[in-house]
Amino acid sequence: MALQSLLAMSRDDLQKVIAIRDPSAAGYVPSECLVHLIRRTRIDNSESQFDRLYREIMRRIDAVMPRVQGERMDKAENIHAAGARDRVRDAFNERLASDRNEPGPGLDYFEVMFADAIAALRASALRKTGREARRTEPIERNPETNEPSLAVERAVGSLDIEEMLLSDDPIYRSRVAAAIDALPDKQRRVIEMIRQGMQLDSSDDAVLSIRKVLDVAEKTVRNRRDAAIESIRKTLEIGSADD
Repeated sequence: MALQSLLAMSRDDLQKVIAIRDPSAAGYVPSECLVHLIRRTRIDNSESQFDRLYREIMRRIDAVMPRVQGERMDKAENIHAAGARDRVRDAFNERLASDRNEPGPGLDYFEVMFADAIAALRASALRKTGREARRTEPIERNPETNEPSLAVERAVGSLDIEEMLLSDDPIYRSRVAAAIDALPDKQRRVIEMIRQGMQLDSSDDAVLSIRKVLDVAEKTVRNRRDAAIESIRKTLEIGSADD
């Protein structure tokens, strides 16, 4: 539905179309339009209208977040899903509160490409909650070198790249793919091999590892991987490793 048509509606009529939940139905209000209308309530000074719009936009945010299931679901997975959902909600609410206090660019991306913006927040939130979960678990280390085990290295190395490339949003997927393509050749090769399921290194001569293919030290492989991931994060503007 065109934004101009929505702006011309009475509040009662607007409430009716906001209640339409099927994206393929006539009259369905795009999320980008909802964001615009929410921002506009600051001018209209209508708290009741803001509340209606806010509840719907938060419902749509929750709809694309990992599900928090019942007690039968693994507790760690439940905590991970709930933590990611709360981070995304908090990040959006912070931008919204700031915009209502003093309009700025914080919500512009959401008003233009809502799905893309939420996908970026979601990827960042899942990465952070996953990192926090790993911090609470003992890290397996190689008894000889005291370096993190290969299992830990693979988990950290894969990070969220595959999940990003499997995003439901095609624009976001294309941005991730472009960020990988823009990497220096040495970094891109490491990421591509990680995506193919290759280990950073292996003591088993029969296992083809990234270190063996590139004929460099394992530390060099890790450094290239870490630099590549940090470059991708910066390109997508989803935070750094220390966030």
